[in-house]
Amino acid sequence: MITQILPASRTAARNLTSVGLISKARKSATRSYISNLHPSSKRSPGGCLTILALTGGVLAIGLLTRPIVAESQVNVEKEQREDIDGVVSGAKGSKKQHKKSEVDAAEDLRGEHGPDAEVQGQYLSLKEVARHNLSQDAWVVVEGKVFDVSDFHKYHPGGSAIIVANAGRDVTEIFKPVHPPKTLENNLPPESFKGYVNPEEVAASATAVKAEQERVASARSKLPPPETMLGLDEIEEAAKSFLSPRVANYYSASSLDGYSTAENRSAFRKCRLLPRIMKNVNTVAPQTTIFGIPSALPIYVSPSSNALLGHPDGELNITRGAAKTGIVQGISAAASFPLEEILDEKDRMDEAIGEKMGIVYQVYLQKDRSKHEAQVREAVERGCQALLLTVDSNVGDLRQSTEKLKGTTGDIQPGRRMDPFSDPPGYHDPTQEWKDLVKLKELAQGVPIYLKGVCHIDDVRKAKEAGLAGCIFSNHGGRQLDQARTGFDSLRQIYYEDPKLCKEIELYIDGGVRRGTDVLQALAFGARGVGLGRPFLYAQAAYGEQGVIRTVRILENEILNAMRLMSVTKIEEIKPSMVECLQEIWK
Repeated sequence: MITQILPASRTAARNLTSVGLISKARKSATRSYISNLHPSSKRSPGGCLTILALTGGVLAIGLLTRPIVAESQVNVEKEQREDIDGVVSGAKGSKKQHKKSEVDAAEDLRGEHGPDAEVQGQYLSLKEVARHNLSQDAWVVVEGKVFDVSDFHKYHPGGSAIIVANAGRDVTEIFKPVHPPKTLENNLPPESFKGYVNPEEVAASATAVKAEQERVASARSKLPPPETMLGLDEIEEAAKSFLSPRVANYYSASSLDGYSTAENRSAFRKCRLLPRIMKNVNTVAPQTTIFGIPSALPIYVSPSSNALLGHPDGELNITRGAAKTGIVQGISAAASFPLEEILDEKDRMDEAIGEKMGIVYQVYLQKDRSKHEAQVREAVERGCQALLLTVDSNVGDLRQSTEKLKGTTGDIQPGRRMDPFSDPPGYHDPTQEWKDLVKLKELAQGVPIYLKGVCHIDDVRKAKEAGLAGCIFSNHGGRQLDQARTGFDSLRQIYYEDPKLCKEIELYIDGGVRRGTDVLQALAFGARGVGLGRPFLYAQAAYGEQGVIRTVRILENEILNAMRLMSVTKIEEIKPSMVECLQEIWK
């Protein structure tokens, strides 16, 4: 039970709420949290300090009877640096009780005098700290000390948004005024402390961070109105006009040379439409069913990570926009916001609109199976209507452009390596097999499961035999195996080989879709719908919720126009005979 709140913390939280610095999605929760505190109560003997609200740029402190510590002793920093699309150890937004971390004061390197490295002047650079700026790899600097809060921010009572928004930065100015000394030291496990940074660097960084925030806010405010955007590429260009190089790279990065990313788009140019004429197309119905959920259009939001890098409201923008336009949102396992907060926003949208929006959850099989099992339980309990099991990233990727920005160096160690390699780097589980689906189906409790990242017909047949609901043809946006076949090409090939199979199991594609005509081409070859990931990231980065809505309206207009010009009034009328494609000989 929370028994006390520091006066400075109470005032700061109240002031933030009143001036609108706390996001609307969290105002009521913050006020409720503060109102439940009893200032006259005595502090529990077993109590300790923990963060109450890190929202809108200021943190506040409450007293809890139990400390917040890391869920496990794994090296989160190491495993996440190896796979920046992975999720942190522990279910995002889960309510699992942490085990207490015992700290030996004699061995704790975070004492008054610091480690020997500080005395010798061996500091971490702020450039190194800045590399850890994602929800699954988040470091912060407080009074010259560097802490890894990757696993902590998910359980932060005030929400993780502001922590993630300031990851990779010095947060002393927003932290110190409302926190007693050693707040983080007393509430994080020893391994969360990473070292010290040079005080001179810290001072220079504070100035640079403020300038960057002002630059982004100013640039976003000067963008043309969202209603003037007439294509998805225009919205992407608008976002890229002000996003920092690191954020722009994260959103656009591809594996190796980016062939798969480029071909995801060019695959649709290998086909052309064969419109029919002289049919009454005054009334057109583009509505369909996506993952068993009614949808206003044959499109959905593909799970994509770290939307918060582009906009302070991140995935919440997408939830609001999807709810208000009637399309299905896929939630990434590496979303910036915990699953709980996104689903809370969904509930608010459902209540405001009077109808339930469609929402599905992405799953990765992890080395520690208890982690993704906790995620699945939470998703199922909170009403996610389908699970998308990503199967094309059982190991990490090689995104060369991203590694260059990080300053990554390679291996030049001599030695003849003649034995098999059995220790691949990365966060996800390289041992995953078809038999793992048995446990996942048990956890799903009847919620349909779809495999995301399929390209071969034999795997589609195995998925059907395993009783799964469907497959999503995808090469992970070209971010995993470069030169992997595109989702659209996989769909076409499988239709040619076994058109009956396309009717026996639900099929979708993901990757490269930018026009309504691309959507119709996919539907012609048996796809139930198509997913878009990057376009929604850029849209919310540039215009927030309005950008998401504008993206849907652009696609809606293009789909309706193409249906009419092809003499199609319903989705079911789109046939393969309406599309002709170049026939490559690959085998």
